[in-house]
This record gives sequence, structure tokens and C-alpha cells, in this order.
Amino acid sequence: MAQTDIVFSIVPAIIVLIPLVAAAGAMLADRYRPDLRNPVVIAGVAIPFLLIILIYPAVVRGEVFYLYLNILPPTGMEFRVDILSIYMALLFGFFSVVLAVYSLGYFKDKEEGKVFFYFLLPVIAGALGVVLSGNIFTLFLFFEFMSLMFFPLVAYKATPEAHAAGLKFFFMTIIAGVSFFWAMVITYTATGDLSFGSGGLITTASPLLLVAFICYLVTFGIKAAMVPLHFWMPDAYAAATSPAAALSSAIMLKTGVFGLIRVFHDIFGLSFIAEVGWNNILLVLSLISILYGSICAFAQDDLNRRLAYSGVAQVGYMLLGISLLTSQALVGALYHVMGHAFMKGCMFLCAGVIYVNTGKVKISEMRGVGMQMPVTMLAFTIAAVSAVGIPPFNIFVAKWHLGLGAFEAEMPVIIGLLLLSSILNAAYYFPISINAFLGCRELKNIERKRLRLQPLRMVPVMILAVGAFIFTLAPVNWPLTLVRAVVQIFF
Repeated sequence: MAQTDIVFSIVPAIIVLIPLVAAAGAMLADRYRPDLRNPVVIAGVAIPFLLIILIYPAVVRGEVFYLYLNILPPTGMEFRVDILSIYMALLFGFFSVVLAVYSLGYFKDKEEGKVFFYFLLPVIAGALGVVLSGNIFTLFLFFEFMSLMFFPLVAYKATPEAHAAGLKFFFMTIIAGVSFFWAMVITYTATGDLSFGSGGLITTASPLLLVAFICYLVTFGIKAAMVPLHFWMPDAYAAATSPAAALSSAIMLKTGVFGLIRVFHDIFGLSFIAEVGWNNILLVLSLISILYGSICAFAQDDLNRRLAYSGVAQVGYMLLGISLLTSQALVGALYHVMGHAFMKGCMFLCAGVIYVNTGKVKISEMRGVGMQMPVTMLAFTIAAVSAVGIPPFNIFVAKWHLGLGAFEAEMPVIIGLLLLSSILNAAYYFPISINAFLGCRELKNIERKRLRLQPLRMVPVMILAVGAFIFTLAPVNWPLTLVRAVVQIFF
């Protein structure tokens, strides 16, 4: 499906602008009309999501929504909504609504919760700006803005651990920003262009372009928590609130994956990357990430830290799908973006519900918590089974296509690694659920009554748990169909 029909529209800019306006509106509402704060926050995420849904049919028909702003020369700001952009924007828009609703429940009646939304909405705006960008310069601006706005959310608890984790994230953000800037400068010097949609700007290899490629890997590898650039994430997730950790896992990490897809297919081009073999750098690092993240997860007693190291491994699958340079592998990578967001987002929300209701963050302290909170732990277990890759859950579909991509690339040994990682996932996730339900049966159910009192916390949890498998049970797997349409553009 060729995307050649250009539609000039301000809709992409409006989608990005609305959460920023809502953040300012939330500040004013808290000061003058506190009763309007929650509606403003919901409107700030729901309206962009609705706009994305409205332009979706036109984009899948082959139209590209485009906007050029003649500011910040020499390239200017460009918005370009192609089918890859609309797929990522739909995911970000949906999870923005879910996380905003959950956050309102998480911080209900807490005075310190007000400031959280002043940064949540700008992070969402930045993430949407990243995936709707039409050139690498515009992506750079939104990428840096998103990262800087997320820094206060890491340090939000104001504990010594949160401050240390926040500083670590801030310094890694600076490294990523400098690396991104130099990569962009080298690209522009070599090509005179930074736009997406041409199938690749680079035609001839040079040592300087290899430096640019490595700088791109560093930039997006930091955001995607790729080994060895991952070390900010476990501390950040352990120190941050559960809504912030879920925001990073479901949305922000994926901007790193998105950025690498753009670099591989729109900056360097698939044929050029295959010819010079630079993809093998990412291939090796992705395999290391899968194994390292899975092994380190075993050693973590803090639930959020275990989820963080698991995230290192899970993002490794996405990077693997990009690096194999085959259509089936990219299908697996993009489907894993969606599957991981449902699975890991659900787990972090469950961790938040457990913490709010019991104060427990250590896995060793959660014996019998399934008897106290059966709905929460059932949702967690569903997400855990999905993470392992058992059919009919989303991650199985992703790993299936990654396996097909490995055969396409004539690397069947990778399938053995995928099986090993699934075994490791089961080994560090299933004991949590078994211990929660069977570890202590004498505890009373504290959830039955609170389910009615805390719908803003529980409904998002249940939605994400159902999302972990509902698409594979439908007559037509809509996300998989959309992902295949995306991949057709590049292959």
C-alpha cells in the first residue's frame, strides 16, 4: 500500500498542543476551580486520542497528513502522519487515557498528587510529537522535551533514592541529547536533508556516518534501556510512583524503538544498512539485552525493579526485530510494542494498587496478597502469562513472528534464545502469582469493598489485562493487520 496522497493539515500539531494546554489548564484549575482539574486532565488526553481515531481511516487508505512550519531553520518543523505514525499514535493515545484515569485514582485525595499531572501531560505531548514528526530535527525537539518533562516524575517522591534516580536519569538524558545532536548534524552535513518518507537518505558509507549511526544507537538505546545503556531504568522505576513507571514502560520506552525504526528505514535505508552490516551492532546488543535482563530479574526482590529488568529483556525483542532486517521480524517487533504496553502496563498498575492498599513493594512480603486482592493478582497473573509468550496472548504472536523473521534471516539459533527467554520469564514471574495465591490463605479479602470505592484504579487494570489477549481471540486481529500494513511500506 503506497502512501503518496499528501493532505496538508494542522491536525497533527493540534494533537500535540492539546495536552500542553491541558497542563496549563490543570494548574489554573487547581488554583481557582479545583473541581475542574480532573475533567481538564481527561480532556487533555481524550481529545488527542479522538483526533487520532478520526484521521486513522484516511491514513490507512494511503493518505499522509503533513504540516510544515517555517521556523527553526534550516530544516523547519515538520509533522508527517503516515501509517507507522498512526499506529504508534493510536497506542500512545489509548494508553494516555488509561494512565490518566488510573493516576487520578492513584492520587485521589492526595495533595501532593496535583503536581504530577503538570508533568504527565507534557510527557504525553512530547511522546505524541515524537511519533508524529516529519523529520529527525522535529523528532529531536520533542524527544528532548519529553525526556526533560519525565525527569521530575522520577524524583517525584522526593526521597534520597528518588533524587539519586532522578539525577541518573537526567545525566543519561543529557548524554542522549548530545549524542542525538551530533548524529543529526552529521546526517545533515552528509545529505542536506533530515526528512522522513524517502526510504533512506544515505547512499555511500563513511567513517563519519558510522559515528552518526552509533550516536543514534546511543540516543535511542538509552531511552529503550538497551544494555549497556539500561542502568537508569531499574533505579528510576523503583523510586518513581507506579503511574510514572507505567508511563515510561507503556509509552516513553517505545519512542526509543520508534526512533530506531526511523533511523534504519528513513535515515539510512534498509538496503544501505544491509550492505554495510551495521545492523549487526544492534543485533548483538539486543540479544545481550534479552539474556541480561532476564537473568538480572531473578535477583530482584523489589517488584518494580524486577519489572524493570524484565523490561530490558522485553525491549530487547523489539530491537531484535528491527536488527534482523526482515519483514516478519519487523512485524514481530511492532506487534511486541503493543503487546508489551498492555502486559507491562498492567503489571505496573497492579504493583501500584498493591502498594496503595497494603504498602508492600517487596515480592517476599506478598505472600497471600492474592487472597486479599484476587482481582488485582488475577490481572497480574494474566499479564505474567502473556509475558512468557503462551498462546493466545499477544506476546506469543510477537515471538512467533520474530521466530519467522529469524528463519528469514537464516539465523535459526535465535529461536532457541527466544525459547530460553520464555522459560526465564516463567521462572521469575510465576512464583510471584503462586506465592500470592497459595502462600497464605488466612488473609481476608480487602478488595471486594474497595473495588466499588476505587474504580479509577481498578478499571484501567482490568482493561489492560483483557487487552493482553482479546485481540488474538477476535475473528480479525486488528493490530496485527495494521502492523502488516506498516511493514509493507518498508519492504
